[in-house]
Amino acid sequence: MSETTQNKKEKVIGKFNEIKNNIETFIADVNVNDLKESLNTMVKDAQKDFGKLVDKDLGNLKTKFHKEKSLLEKKAKKFFDNHQKEISALQAKFDEMLKAAGKKGTISKTSNKVASSPKATKKKTASPKLAKVVKKVTKKSSKK
Repeated sequence: MSETTQNKKEKVIGKFNEIKNNIETFIADVNVNDLKESLNTMVKDAQKDFGKLVDKDLGNLKTKFHKEKSLLEKKAKKFFDNHQKEISALQAKFDEMLKAAGKKGTISKTSNKVASSPKATKKKTASPKLAKVVKKVTKKSSKK
């Protein structure tokens, strides 16, 4: 091999060894267990903060829901009460009209009508079709 390729290989190997040494010294300086513990505490703190926010928002949603529920119940009760008054008034008018009509004798409460039995129906049977008679018309040839 040529010296330039050999020099390039040696430079790459030298750089690789230098990077390897840097990584080893970094790992030796930093205690991995301490890093794990600090990472675990950060995750736990984040979970607690998130839980607090969710609980707070959930509490707010519950109170809003209860307020809306009570407002809707009040509106529905008022609506039904108003319509119940209208229905009662209409029922009273209807009862008065029935009493007045009952005095006149125009409305009878019972019916003497007897239900008639349904009439029997006959099945229609298909009748044979008559063949059409086709007449052939022949023209007499006329001489000219």
